[in-house]
Amino acid sequence: MNDQRKELFILEDNVRPGILVLINDADWELEGEETYELQPGDNIVFVSTLHGG
Repeated sequence: MNDQRKELFILEDNVRPGILVLINDADWELEGEETYELQPGDNIVFVSTLHGG
């Protein structure tokens, strides 16, 4: 991941609370989280579950 934007997604070496990570439209927890090895053509999406009021 580009270090310039890493702080948007990572906090203390973990994905920030409120960020949903999808690998090929599946929750990354179902794919093994950090043990998953990215494959060519994988689609990675970061979704914020937080919103203002």
